Amino acid sequence: MLFKTLLLACALIHYADARPWTDDVIYFAMTDRFLDGDAANNTPPGSDPELHDATQKDISRYLGGDLRGVEKAVQAGYFNDLGVTALWLTPVVRNVWRSGYDLGGPKTGYHGYWAQDWLDIDPHLTSPASLTGEPYPDSAEGRMRHYRDFVKLAHAKGLKVIQDVVLNHAGPVFYYDVNENSIFDVKNEAEWIQPFMKDGHRTDAKWADLPQWNARRTAPDGPRELLGVKIPTRGTLAQLESYGRKGFSADSLGKTDGEEVTCDFFSLRDLWTEPGSAHFDALVDEFVEIHHFYLTTVGVDGLRVDTVKHVHHPFWDAFTARLRQRLGPAAAEKILFGEIYDGDPARLGQYTWRTDGSTAPSLDSVLDFNFCFNAREYLRHPGTLHGSSDALGKSLATRTQTDATDRPFYNPNPGADGLNSQQKMITFIENHDGLNRFRVAGVTAERNRLAQALVLTLPGIPCLYYGTEFDLQDRDGKPGQDGETGRQMFYRQRGGPSLAEVKSSPAFAEISKLAALRAKLPVLRTGKVVPLWAGDDGVFAFARASADGGSFVVVVMNASAKEGVTGPIELPADFKAEGKTLQPALSTGKAKPVDHTATGPLRLTAPASGMVVYEASLP
Repeated sequence: MLFKTLLLACALIHYADARPWTDDVIYFAMTDRFLDGDAANNTPPGSDPELHDATQKDISRYLGGDLRGVEKAVQAGYFNDLGVTALWLTPVVRNVWRSGYDLGGPKTGYHGYWAQDWLDIDPHLTSPASLTGEPYPDSAEGRMRHYRDFVKLAHAKGLKVIQDVVLNHAGPVFYYDVNENSIFDVKNEAEWIQPFMKDGHRTDAKWADLPQWNARRTAPDGPRELLGVKIPTRGTLAQLESYGRKGFSADSLGKTDGEEVTCDFFSLRDLWTEPGSAHFDALVDEFVEIHHFYLTTVGVDGLRVDTVKHVHHPFWDAFTARLRQRLGPAAAEKILFGEIYDGDPARLGQYTWRTDGSTAPSLDSVLDFNFCFNAREYLRHPGTLHGSSDALGKSLATRTQTDATDRPFYNPNPGADGLNSQQKMITFIENHDGLNRFRVAGVTAERNRLAQALVLTLPGIPCLYYGTEFDLQDRDGKPGQDGETGRQMFYRQRGGPSLAEVKSSPAFAEISKLAALRAKLPVLRTGKVVPLWAGDDGVFAFARASADGGSFVVVVMNASAKEGVTGPIELPADFKAEGKTLQPALSTGKAKPVDHTATGPLRLTAPASGMVVYEASLP
């Protein structure tokens, strides 16, 4: 039995390594909000105990989720049963734990995006011993061992791991000494946040030293040795000159004039990534060495890169090129995709191109916010209301369209794995930022499942947000309003669901069936998309087909409260449909086979607030 188990584990690891990214389904979890698997790390030694909320209700504080919680779910086969093949976790590196002024008030760094030490794992996330009881040293070495063991466990279950990384900024690691007393006056907002200065750099920036909040000089401050590997970092991140020190621009998120690239965001300290600056190459090389370590020694399979549009584009060109060169042949197995919070496909796609005229990719792909915004406009409405699906069809077309210079929005040239950015787009409909959870007040569970079905059947690499497999609802959020209220605890200590309850829920069952169908039918993973029906009636129909049209499926989505009917519609002429029957491969309600001839139009139906996937097959 043990021998068979080892063989199975080896096979799963090999499959995870060899599996193209287009075959994957990503699950995005905010680690602190998934499951508290180890209560002992909720208040690390020396930390301010007020930063943790034991009731798991205050989303501005730590709620206790950790790597052990995710490990327990991995070990139980939870993600395998759901049909997930890759885990994307919010940043795991050691953070500043508190800011006095972020989005208007005190917040904690529970989310992971306030880095303080890029080569240490945050102690809120790690445990003193492995799942098998082997003790870890109480040090950066021990915490890194836990993270590596987590990655190994995921691989043993056939799961890839995507590490969320921030190269735009650090947390509030220094303050602006406005009264020149060399003391961080933490109750003085001006020492956390200063107004943006266009020219020059502020000279009053000084390193913080508040150990109870881990607000201190950034690290690594020199070479490190972890997991038996020497990492030749030089301390560039621990030098004030590596930061812009220009203060905060209140409307920087929406700017496109360059100010969004050079300013702090509230109390987060912007790294100075301008090409030609004295430390540009050193900063790029520092991040290359750090992330080469995570991608090789620790073994993570890819990087999700945060706040891409807030960094000078040539910095991404240099970082991705040097990292791939450093990785060598292993680069073909990794993915580097970025977050550009923008709905303009030209703005999104530009980061898949390099600025030097080369056709090689900069980032491998990006999160498709254009799709997200249009899909939400169609589906994210209260009760039985819905929007038009017309814009959604147009949104899908942007993936292969060109800009005013006749250059495709998204780079069609393949990377080291033979796939291009158009094929590796990340398709999603909700996240942890201002977009918030898809299911907010008034949005039904059925509508949430329809949204996830859209993500799982359309082109790209589908990405699910934690809790959606239970139709988790944010009752404080509302359609049309941005917010972060959807960052609630999923597996609560009191009043929350158990793993068994979630796995027996309708949402879990529907998502797992869709993921299994996607794994079974290659056209649902890599087939071209052909919109067939869109409009104001709530129905959206499309086909996914092989290049020669010999294999295809037709998907009908219906956001209406009554049965949806398409048509008549004609399948494209290159579809080899004569003599085939459209058989319901998966449906949320009753669906009948549809006979088809080469010339006859089709009328397809979908149940109210539901969907059908029709597979073309011989009778």
